[in-house]
Amino acid sequence: MTINREIAEKLTTELISFPSVTGQPDVQRCAEFINGWFRAAGIQSEIVFCEDVPNVVARMGKDGGKRLLLDGHFDVMPAGDMNEWNTDPFNAVEKDGWLYGRGCADMKSGIAAVMLAMKELKESQTEMNGELVFYGIGDEETGSVHGTLDLLADYDRRFDGAIVPEPTDFCIESAQRGLRWIEFHVKGKACHAGRPHVGKNAIEQASRIITALKNIQYDVSNPLFEKALEKPSLSVNRINGGIRNNIVAEDCTFLIDRRLMPGETVENVMNQIRAAAESVIDEGFSFDMHLVNNGWDPFITDRSDPVVQMLVDAYENVTGHAPVIRGKGGCTDASHISNAGIPVVILGPGCADESHTANEKTNIDRIAMTAEIIKNAAASYLS
Repeated sequence: MTINREIAEKLTTELISFPSVTGQPDVQRCAEFINGWFRAAGIQSEIVFCEDVPNVVARMGKDGGKRLLLDGHFDVMPAGDMNEWNTDPFNAVEKDGWLYGRGCADMKSGIAAVMLAMKELKESQTEMNGELVFYGIGDEETGSVHGTLDLLADYDRRFDGAIVPEPTDFCIESAQRGLRWIEFHVKGKACHAGRPHVGKNAIEQASRIITALKNIQYDVSNPLFEKALEKPSLSVNRINGGIRNNIVAEDCTFLIDRRLMPGETVENVMNQIRAAAESVIDEGFSFDMHLVNNGWDPFITDRSDPVVQMLVDAYENVTGHAPVIRGKGGCTDASHISNAGIPVVILGPGCADESHTANEKTNIDRIAMTAEIIKNAAASYLS
């Protein structure tokens, strides 16, 4: 390989040194570093502000022919409880071939891999019959409203294919589950807690509805996803109800996290949840429900699509073995890219289980190999 682990470790460490928590000033500082790095490598680059979010757009190649998008984010989640960390989360530390720090997995190692791939293509003067474009996103952790979504809507959406270097455990992911958050409100009747039979306890009724939602049987599944993720899932992760200990709760609100499989629609999901609630709700209670965000849609990119095939071929050429091809359980900007009509595939050096955790880590060799794979794939796709 021409991209070695020392170079990969150095660049990833530099990126991690910026505490680029979404919405904080260091997001722009990190964007300026990436922009300057590309320019120093002789690659055209600029910072594109969408509202107040700084995004980096770098490009190389020439007009005409195919156009390949490399899309990743450099914003990160807060470090959380510092007592849980064994090291400074923004001062990356190497140990036994692993690099530790906030953003190691999600996803500054993936950003580093893309940057190194593009630099190597530039330095090797690889002839490209088309254009390679990098979108570095500054607000992905809050939904990419002023990142990928704005760039595709208002800046440039004509791409023939895309690679997203989110953490995939070094597998190739050609599909992704979707997500909708649904706020569910139960209305009962307040009364004195000493005479509970007079009222209608919304919290108790909400618990019955939640049990009914958890008992929904799903008839859709896809073996492309891991066994625990091959069907839809529903979880209730926030709940609020009542006003005083001695008053029967009149209201209870809870938030549903519903993961969608490819082939499911939001309309069907809402109807399914409504039917489950109506099957158990008692007389005297009412409920309403609504979506609280635009969410992420599920997708599958066909295995035969050129963007998948070229990444599989590059993976085999670099590693000497075939990749595991699967679906992603979480949500990434690949969903927004797919919705724009662009075939997209996901490959990153990080492990998804490490995302947003204390002592987040990434294997350094995988960063270098991911860079080499993306370099080879881009060269082949744009040849």
